[in-house]
Amino acid sequence: MSQAPAGVDEDELNQAARSALLDALVALENHRDATTVVGAQAVYLRTQNATIRSAPYTADGDISIDPQRLGENPLIEQAMRGAGFSLRDHQSGLWERPQQVGALTVPVEVDLLVPHQLAPRPNTKRRTELPPHNEWATKKVAGLEVAAVDRSIMTVTSLTPGDARQVDAYVAGPAALLVAKAIKIDERIKDAAKRPDRLSNKDAGDVYRIMTTALADDLAQRFAELSTDPRVGDTAQQGLKLLRTLFGAAATPGTNLAVQALAGDVPADRIRGLMPAFVDALSP
Repeated sequence: MSQAPAGVDEDELNQAARSALLDALVALENHRDATTVVGAQAVYLRTQNATIRSAPYTADGDISIDPQRLGENPLIEQAMRGAGFSLRDHQSGLWERPQQVGALTVPVEVDLLVPHQLAPRPNTKRRTELPPHNEWATKKVAGLEVAAVDRSIMTVTSLTPGDARQVDAYVAGPAALLVAKAIKIDERIKDAAKRPDRLSNKDAGDVYRIMTTALADDLAQRFAELSTDPRVGDTAQQGLKLLRTLFGAAATPGTNLAVQALAGDVPADRIRGLMPAFVDALSP
């Protein structure tokens, strides 16, 4: 669920999504070393100082799981069910639970994702074989590999007024987030003819948000390190190449999507100037 259902306040749904993420992180606490917050939740945690008027918003949470660091206990499916989650329509890795959002009860989702190239059998079905954990408990996706290396501990807090909960968790770093977003946007653009509903300009807006809060010189050094990493180097190189393709000029597909996403908030000429310059600074 990427958009708020009819009649649901976006701010309240955003709060509910963070609450669900916190509960999932607590449920998987014994696997903390294997889990990393990714996706929009990670973007907003990393870009809290962004000077963009539009409020960060997401309706769900994403957690990446590194099979190499994953222990046996507790079983993922038992931990998630114990926190009130169930698989959405029996789809692998897509966990949801009903939450009160305003006057409505809404299913709020937390996805448990395994980076495709780090999975034990990357060329098989989307379900992931991580015994003794149930193969339906997680889902393989491409683009999250770099988050297994580019990450650090952050304090994830509740967004709900009066809720003082906080959890220390690994959160994907800016380089990992840029790679994941670039791979996702590229995939959605290629599929747009068949699945136009899946192409959202919001992801490109998130890329701009990252670029306005990260230091390009620091990221250039980080990409140089990640590109030679034996586990995630190929994905880091792929992501950097796609960043150039998508955002490397003033009117490339990704830059255009970012302009659409931030229309009325950030001047188009600022976006068309900043994004290519940032990408150029990432090159060796």
